[in-house]
Amino acid sequence: MAGGYFKYPFVVRRPVSFSLPLAVASLSWGFNFVAIKVLEPEMGEKALGLLRFLVMWGLLVVVCRVRGESLRYRKEDKWQVLLVGAVSMGIYMILFLEGLARTGAAEGAIILATSPIMTYLLSCRVGQEKFQPTSLTGTLVAFLGVTMVVLGGASSERGTVFGEVLVIASSITWAISAVMMRPLLSRYEPTQVLTMSMPGALPILLIYATPAVLSTKFGAISTLGWAMFAHIAILSGVVAFACFYAGLRQVGAGGATLYQYFVPPLAVLFSLLILHKTLGAWQLLGLAVVLTGVILASNARRAALAADLADAAR
Repeated sequence: MAGGYFKYPFVVRRPVSFSLPLAVASLSWGFNFVAIKVLEPEMGEKALGLLRFLVMWGLLVVVCRVRGESLRYRKEDKWQVLLVGAVSMGIYMILFLEGLARTGAAEGAIILATSPIMTYLLSCRVGQEKFQPTSLTGTLVAFLGVTMVVLGGASSERGTVFGEVLVIASSITWAISAVMMRPLLSRYEPTQVLTMSMPGALPILLIYATPAVLSTKFGAISTLGWAMFAHIAILSGVVAFACFYAGLRQVGAGGATLYQYFVPPLAVLFSLLILHKTLGAWQLLGLAVVLTGVILASNARRAALAADLADAAR
């Protein structure tokens, strides 16, 4: 997942009614949940986490070089940059992969969809944004939907509740990292922050995954498995981020958020078509409730930000 949780507002360079980059990002992130489930039996979540990180880091360095973005940060920003990386690319990734390994692809996508709301609430708590009562309503509705998804899955798959709790923890962790990242985004481009912060996650992932990587039999991984890894590390990990930021400049933060609402339904669709997994009635209803809550909260946030911008322009 990426987020519409970054620097706001992005300048809309050319208004469009449809953003192909954002559509590509949503499709990639929706399929990512299924790709991980397909690859896990051949490459465990630990090895996947570290190898994906290393591939992403290398490619992001190339992207920054091509775009002429410096990877040097101010001396006073050093520990903040590294801490952001430790939380967003280290702790978050471990919780997410461990959680998804213990629950379904669709359930994980639905739960992770609450991350923008958590980011908003944390932003309000630290004074980055103004709190809106409608956002609280949306938050409560979304968490009701998450509860329905979790309880609906508990009866069909042993260990699902623990896995979904880990995914919830990963969603909260991502929200924390997004709030931590915001001051840096006033001084650097998003791809710069993401790339510069990655060394902060390296020690965590090395401790977490090195034994698993050393014991992985890479020669036994199938062509399909490597294709899934390419999607996870390259398409979802680098290309989708680049597409998201390109689309953000086309339609603005508010418009980009709308495309993210498609990620959970797409994950459900891909899970049905490829993994032949289905959601129970309570989980399907929970999906609708989660999306309703996220939309309510996000709309309130955009309205508050628009009002602030209007006041500032007077």
